[in-house]
Amino acid sequence: MAEKLLQTSAGSYMKAKHPEKNQEIQRLIESVREERQLAVSLSEVLHAPSITSATTSFATPAPTHEQAIGLERFEHADVQANLILQSGEVNVEGELEFHIDLVNTGKGPALLVKVADILPDGFDVTAIPESYTVEDSYIDLRGRRLNSLKTVDIKITIRPRVKGVFTIQPRVLFIDELGQSKSHMPDPVTLTVKELGIKGWIRGER
Repeated sequence: MAEKLLQTSAGSYMKAKHPEKNQEIQRLIESVREERQLAVSLSEVLHAPSITSATTSFATPAPTHEQAIGLERFEHADVQANLILQSGEVNVEGELEFHIDLVNTGKGPALLVKVADILPDGFDVTAIPESYTVEDSYIDLRGRRLNSLKTVDIKITIRPRVKGVFTIQPRVLFIDELGQSKSHMPDPVTLTVKELGIKGWIRGER
């Protein structure tokens, strides 16, 4: 199911002319395929007839205290985020569209709580979807329900007040179907804010 969802996302990115995001999705698809193949292999071993071979044998694995990772996290709600900037550069006092794509890759539904640490100091949020509100340094998602394998796109318009190179990496907080609070931090994106030159002021590119 995750593989099909990723393939759909890859096609959407290609239509939107985001080849770099398509390549990233392709890498995720390969990872999912490897985990699926591993799961199938383990299933075949566990359901094999209990007939011992005269020539080969399996050693009984010793118990360990390692915590299971990988496929286990998909048993419950697991919200992942992806950041997309309209451009990697913007002028001071200019506006830029900023997207936070959320997808629930787990089997259970999730309640979206908020997106914390949206932007570094020196930035303002000038527009967000009407169903959400901006509170201090976070966006209140008001407990929106995100079912398994469903996605939601949060479009934000931002305006920098200072120049420099900034790293944007918000944190998404949500609650799974068991009532447990969880969070996810997507890969960061870098934004360069430039000071508008005299020529730009003359052309009215403020």
